Amino acid sequence: MSFQQGLSGLSAAAVNLEVIANNISNASTIGAKSSRAEFSDLYAEAAGGQRSAGIGSSLAAVTQDHTQGSISTTGRNLDLAINGDGYFQIQVSNESEGGDGAKTTLYSRNGQFKTDKDGWIVNNDGARLLGYGADSSGAIRKGQLQELKIPDARLTQKATKEIVQSFNLNSLDGKKTANFDPKNGDSFNYSSSIKVYDQLGQAVEISTFYRKSDAGKWDVFATANGFKVPVAGTKIGSLDFTGSVAGEGPPSVGQGTAAPVATATALTLSAADLEAALNPTTGTSSVGTTGLRYQFAVSTGTAGAGAGAGAGAGAATPAPNGDLSLNLAGVTQQAGDYSVSKLTQDGYPVGTLSGFSFNDKGVLTARFTNGETRDTGQLAIASFRNPQGLQSVGGNAWKETQAVGTKVVDVPGTGNLGDIVAGALEESNVDLTAELVNLITAQRTYQANAQSIKTQDQVTQTFLNMR
Repeated sequence: MSFQQGLSGLSAAAVNLEVIANNISNASTIGAKSSRAEFSDLYAEAAGGQRSAGIGSSLAAVTQDHTQGSISTTGRNLDLAINGDGYFQIQVSNESEGGDGAKTTLYSRNGQFKTDKDGWIVNNDGARLLGYGADSSGAIRKGQLQELKIPDARLTQKATKEIVQSFNLNSLDGKKTANFDPKNGDSFNYSSSIKVYDQLGQAVEISTFYRKSDAGKWDVFATANGFKVPVAGTKIGSLDFTGSVAGEGPPSVGQGTAAPVATATALTLSAADLEAALNPTTGTSSVGTTGLRYQFAVSTGTAGAGAGAGAGAGAATPAPNGDLSLNLAGVTQQAGDYSVSKLTQDGYPVGTLSGFSFNDKGVLTARFTNGETRDTGQLAIASFRNPQGLQSVGGNAWKETQAVGTKVVDVPGTGNLGDIVAGALEESNVDLTAELVNLITAQRTYQANAQSIKTQDQVTQTFLNMR
C-alpha cells in the first residue's frame, strides 16, 4: 500500500464533489444540463506479467446529459422552449470586446429572449437569435441564416385592388324599371357595401347594387361614399345567367346575347371614375379621412378609362393602375333568399405594431393595429449526431467541435427536430434529490480516501518506529 492510491482517490472525489455542486447550483438555471464525472482505474505494468494492485483512479471525462428538461409556461411571448430535439442558434460578436467584429455561432436550449434597443431578438448576453427572413408579403425565404429582428413599428398602407363577392340572387324576384337611384330602394333589388382603401390608405365605402332587368339578367351599379360611380349613374356591367346550367352561377358578364357559363367573372371600377366621383371639381366633394383628396390612380401609371359597360367574362385578376376589380365569380341565381356568403377586399390602411408571437413551427408573426398580420421570420434550429461533442462556453451555450459529427439545420417540426413552445421555458434537467444523494456518497468517498492516507501514514510511522 502507498500514498498514491489515496491521493488519486482524494483528487477524484474532489472533482466529483465539484461536478455535483455545479449541478446543484444550476438546478434553477433555464436550459442547463446536468453533468457527471466519469473515472477510470490506473494500473502500472508489472514486470513478467504479474498482477498489480493498481495505483488509483483518474478522471476520464465530465459528460453532460442532454436529455430534455421539464417545460413550464410563463406567458411571455419571447420565452421559447424546444419540445424535442434541437438547439437555438445564437450569434455573438467580439466587437464589444474590442475585436474586429467577427461573429461566432453558438447553440443553446435557454429560450429567455428579449429585444434590444434596435429590435434584435437577443439573450441575456446580447447574442442574437438566428433564423430565416421573410419577404414583404410574409413568405419565408429559407437559405442564408440571418439575425431575427422585430419589424418596424409601421406597416405601410395597401390600396385595394380587388373586391370578392359571393351571394345568391333570388331568381323569383321581379324586374325593376325605375332609373337607378341609391336612395330609392325601388330602383334596385339588392345591395352590399364594403370598406376599401385608396393609395393613401383612406377608407372609402363601396356599395354595389343589383337590379333585375330581365329573366336571368341583372344590371350592376356602384357608389363610393354615396356618390355614383361613374358620376352619370350608368351601370358598370351586367350579369347574365341565361347561359348557365339550371340557372346556377357563375354568370357571364357584359351586355348582349347570352354566353356560356364562365369560369370566372370580373367587373371594373376605374380609378378615374372613382376619383371623379369622390373629388368633383364642382359641387359637394368627399374629403378623405386624412383630410386629403382621394387617390386611386397609382403614381407610376395611368388610370383606366371610364367604367362604361363593364368587362367581359374571363379570369378575375385584380385591375391595374389603381382600378378596382369586382370579382363576382361566386354569384349564383337560384330560387332562394338573397344571402351573402363572402365579401372581402385586399387593402388596408396604415398600421402600427401592436404585438408579435412565435407559433409551434418557429414562425415570427407581427400584428398591426389595422388588423393585418405579417410573418417576418422563422427560427432555424440545429441538431447534432453526437451532442456530447458540444463544448460548454458558459452562458447556457455550447460551441460546435468536430466531435459533434453531422449537423442538421432546419425549421422546427421538420424531421426529428422538435416543435417550439412559445410562452414557455425548458427547466434544468438536474434532479436535485438525486444530486443530494450523490453529494452524500461523494462526501463518504472523500472521507474514505482520506482515511486510507491516514492509515498508510500510521503504517509508515510504525515501520519507522521499529528497533
